Formats: sequence, structure tokens, C-alpha cells
Amino acid sequence: MATLLIYARNNVHADPEKDARGCYKLGDIVEVFDDSKPIASPIAPEWYIVRITDVTKAQVDHFMEPYIDPATVGTENPVTLRRRKFNVEVDTLPASFKQKMAKDRYAEVTLSQVRNYIRNRMTGETA
Repeated sequence: MATLLIYARNNVHADPEKDARGCYKLGDIVEVFDDSKPIASPIAPEWYIVRITDVTKAQVDHFMEPYIDPATVGTENPVTLRRRKFNVEVDTLPASFKQKMAKDRYAEVTLSQVRNYIRNRMTGETA
């Protein structure tokens, strides 16, 4: 199993470039843990904990990749456009799931249940 720590609100910065590049936004995957890492229930409203029961940490580690400007990929100084290439589209989740997350801040799911809601920001493709 793998556990995702997902940001549950939008941080903002007055500088639009810094806001886009450095502030966590709703649905950003902040960290991926393996099942051996004990995760306490969320203590703050800015986190969702989602345990994906049918994958390993290694299978979802790519969710932690930054979103690099395609024009600078492979160069000596790649430019980070966003903290993460992948994002959970929280606004498109089914209402029942959103209600559960708002109440419990925790869910156990399979990858097939959430795959269509995790998108690559560069390509728009699902996870």
C-alpha cells in the first residue's frame, strides 16, 4: 500500500510567479509514504490522507515529480513551474467522496477508484 498526503486548501503569494511555482494548491500531492510509515490521523484541516491499497510506494513515487518547463527539460538549469507535475482534482471528485474527506480527512481506495481524478498537469492525462 501507498499513502498520499494531499494538500486540502490553496496557499497564495502576492507574486504570481512565486504563487504558481512555490505555493501548494488544493489537491497537490505533498508526500508519498509506504505502508510501513505510520500515519496518524490528520491534525490540521489542510491535509487529506489517502491510502491506496493496491499499489506500492514505488508505483506512485512519480506523483512527487516537479512540473518542469518543457522548454528547459534536459538542460543544465531546468525551470520548475509547479511543485508537482501531478494533482488530485478535488473539485471533480464525487460528492459522497468529498463529504467523507471533509469529515474524516482520510480514505482508503484503490488506484482504479481515484485514477481519473489524478492528472498530469503537463499532458492532462490521468494517473
